Amino acid sequence: MPVCSRHALALLLAVLGTSTLPLQATAAGTVQVAKPALAGDPALLDALKSAAEQAMEGDTLGAGIAYDRLLPDPRMASLDVRVRSAAWLMGAQVAARQGKEKVALQRLDTALQVDPHNGAARLVLGQHQIFKDEIDAGTDNLIQGIVDTDGAPELDANFVHHLHLRLKQEPVRRLALLQALFDHQWKIEGVEPMELWTVLATLQVEANQGDKVVATLERIDAPLTLVTLRSDKRFDAYLRRDDPRHDPVAAARRRIDQLRVDTMLSPGVNQMATELSHALLVAGELEDVVGMTQPLEDIASKLSASPGEEGQHIAWLLDHRAIALRRLGRFDEAVATRELAARMADPAQDSVSQALNLGTLYVGLHRPALARQAVKDLTHLSSYGDGILQLVNLRAALQLNDTAAAEQARQALLAQRDVNPVLYREGLLIDNRMDDAAASLISQLQDPMERGSALRDLQELREGPPLPANATLHARHRALAQRADVQATVNRVGRIETYPLFDGS
Repeated sequence: MPVCSRHALALLLAVLGTSTLPLQATAAGTVQVAKPALAGDPALLDALKSAAEQAMEGDTLGAGIAYDRLLPDPRMASLDVRVRSAAWLMGAQVAARQGKEKVALQRLDTALQVDPHNGAARLVLGQHQIFKDEIDAGTDNLIQGIVDTDGAPELDANFVHHLHLRLKQEPVRRLALLQALFDHQWKIEGVEPMELWTVLATLQVEANQGDKVVATLERIDAPLTLVTLRSDKRFDAYLRRDDPRHDPVAAARRRIDQLRVDTMLSPGVNQMATELSHALLVAGELEDVVGMTQPLEDIASKLSASPGEEGQHIAWLLDHRAIALRRLGRFDEAVATRELAARMADPAQDSVSQALNLGTLYVGLHRPALARQAVKDLTHLSSYGDGILQLVNLRAALQLNDTAAAEQARQALLAQRDVNPVLYREGLLIDNRMDDAAASLISQLQDPMERGSALRDLQELREGPPLPANATLHARHRALAQRADVQATVNRVGRIETYPLFDGS
């Protein structure tokens, strides 16, 4: 069963009325929870506070013994509903940490019986059900937990991303989830998840919720998301094309300026720094990316392994540096940096992405053996990650004339054609199956929820010098976009325009 973060436990301690521990700060500011006027036996309240503090300090054994004794205590019935529910949730968390899943779930159920609007408990239950593949019930509980949470819900960004993709075939639940997150100001370490808000706006348009679209678009100011929206005729009623607010190039400048301020206010290797390096990449300020990441590469190159949790941001900053070097034509330096990024990635977070990026770079440089080596041990991939893996495998197999491995990769991509149409189409282009690729693209353009990504891929953006093994593939992409049947479909639903911006990858 998922366990509450330190921030959530601090909130629960606040509900219990403790003043011995500071509340954790979030991107929106320090959370303030009013100290309730607590009814009940003072000795019991003090004991519950002590048990909660033990849990916060990592004394799972001591906290477990305390909750085993306190939760059945008849005096619990006299406590305020919110306090009693919080205590049962804390007891559930401790049991989960001790590996007592049955006890943890029983206590979690009690917490919600006592207070059905305990948002933290509802979020834990929803996540547990989703991890157990009870997607419908889990999503419904997660949405209710978000609604019942004071302030922004604390949810892992990767978890949210994977869940919303799993809900592709359930637009009503997907819309409800994203709308709840939007309404409760959910962000990723203080940064608006604008790609998710673009999906939300699309779902709102398709659900005839035009009154909500404007509010959603107000929180979208990233250049590439604006490119996506401007390419789609469904948003013409909501975006003024002559308004600087909706100009992707002006947005790129605004975003860089804002992120420079944000990184000054929150210095260090963090999400803000990662966002700034990405914004500079999109704007084409490649030398700035190389310059801002040079000290990080100097330090990271002296480390033999990932520093742990911080490694996620280190790896992505280095990944952005590698992209900048590649676009500057400094291919060998790009390889060295991406190898370092793969080494620095936190194994518990995102090492898979860095390995796949390294493998993709190797096949672009016609180094198939190294590409295979980079991705050979990857497991527990998402469907998208597996699609990228199969593209690496397909290209490596073709470069090595390994017919059997190439066919195996083709079959794996074919199985994903409905889930990941872009990756399936890339495989078709690699095989020079232009008619099939056009059929795939037209089908995606006709799909209301897939249309945005298809249109974005067709926009004419800046490109660096192609990697040696990619030149032919790039030419096929251009030929595909210029086909009469593709152009006719695009003209019905959107448009292709030219922007002096780079793609983000």
